[in-house]
Amino acid sequence: MLKIKIETEEGTAFKNILVIDAHSHLGKDVDGAQNMNPSAPGGTFDFWSQTQGMIENAWKSRGGKTIEVRIRGKDHILTFDFEKMPFVDTIYRQLEKINSSAYKDLAKISKDQQFIDQAVVFPFQDVFRDKKKEALYRASNLNVARFTTRFPFSLRLIGYMRCNPMEGKKAVNEVENGYKLGVRGLKLHPRSDGWIDNVNSQNAINVMAKAAQYSFPVIFDTRGKASILAIGELVKSTRSYLQANMPKLLRHFKVIIAHFAQGNVGDEEVYRTICQPNTWGDLSMLHGAGASNFIADFRKWFIANNMKKRVDGRDWSQFILYASDFPYFGAQHAKGLALPLMSEGFFNSGGTLRDLENIFGLNQLRLLPEYNYQLVEKAAVPAMSSIVSTPNLNLNALDVAVQAVARLIDEGMIEINKLLFQFDGNYRTYKGEVLLETTAKKKQNKMIRLIIMNLVPDKLTMLSTLGKDNFWKKFGYRYFNPQDRQFFHSAFGQTQAAINENQAFEMIKKAF
Repeated sequence: MLKIKIETEEGTAFKNILVIDAHSHLGKDVDGAQNMNPSAPGGTFDFWSQTQGMIENAWKSRGGKTIEVRIRGKDHILTFDFEKMPFVDTIYRQLEKINSSAYKDLAKISKDQQFIDQAVVFPFQDVFRDKKKEALYRASNLNVARFTTRFPFSLRLIGYMRCNPMEGKKAVNEVENGYKLGVRGLKLHPRSDGWIDNVNSQNAINVMAKAAQYSFPVIFDTRGKASILAIGELVKSTRSYLQANMPKLLRHFKVIIAHFAQGNVGDEEVYRTICQPNTWGDLSMLHGAGASNFIADFRKWFIANNMKKRVDGRDWSQFILYASDFPYFGAQHAKGLALPLMSEGFFNSGGTLRDLENIFGLNQLRLLPEYNYQLVEKAAVPAMSSIVSTPNLNLNALDVAVQAVARLIDEGMIEINKLLFQFDGNYRTYKGEVLLETTAKKKQNKMIRLIIMNLVPDKLTMLSTLGKDNFWKKFGYRYFNPQDRQFFHSAFGQTQAAINENQAFEMIKKAF
């Protein structure tokens, strides 16, 4: 993540910004492009390291990480740096500390992967996409799910599935299968799958409606203006269909139009296609001067046409996502899109830190299913917790709690399937708290959700299951909020104070 030191006449503050790559691939394409293993040389994580290195070199070339800008009429001195994602850094360090046979090297391997926190990955037009008879891309979707729902990849990769809507019922059923596999979104590619002339069709609408049922964001590949406009018409048709038949799903209908800005700077018809309800655009393919020109022009057009009021209340920066299109585009392009967002030109022409935060990660995060519906534990999961407070001033209570989780991993008791960020009051404040979706390997892979909360930063940490009938709050819990007390009372019903990792581990392992 980005760490920004902010100096103004009022004083100094620090801001951490999540960075999520909204567009990358996993598998092997018929055109020869491939990324079969994210951790292999030339894979996703290697790409992250290269991107970070190129950004650092660019900072050195310009004389440093600091820029002087004006934001909302006030002088600011901004100093950029990288910060490891708190939970990921801590779990890697704890696995190294306990000398985990399988995972002790994760901290060392990931030391230059601080800039990008997570990435969306989805299938290519894979050479093996038709190996399963149930649906085209069934094999590809299995491949993506195997990576993105297993530790350690599950902490950093967000899996999307793929289907071909022209398969009709098979495609609709495949969306349901993707949900069961644990993926979190859908990729559609009209050109490579041969339905570029049938984009605005009932088959496509049916698949989009099914995706909305699971609150899946749907990302479309595009090639040229005509395909962008066709997808825009499909969005309108699907919205009308949902309004007439399933109005409750409208809020879960989310479409991302990829590559929309490349070659279309200043094209108001394309801009209006993106600036409609239920629609976003990713910035893949843009870099360098092209990225700077688009951002300045799009913002100017958006404000001049009063689009915030005319569409759905979103600001200009809430429509666009940072995206790489790796491996088709490499670190040079990822760097070339990131740097214009951290430049004097971005801020001096009207950009803000909130805009930066939206584009780099929050827009993508807010599209994911788990941040769009109330997550309630319906299974018979026992509520239990360990409250960690260490008398040793050299020990961090959060480290102790996470080390207990590290032992659960190392001893083969759990699989971490998903990492969710738990914010503090709103999306703008993140203090390292998480919800982990796990499966208990010794209990028939029963799903158990773990919450890690810093009750008193570094001094008092709560490690708790999400017990039956309790709900997860993405903006955190407040003990004196009556709506939150059920969770605390439930968790405290079977709790144990812990002053070290052994005590925390012995308590929480009872759930697994």
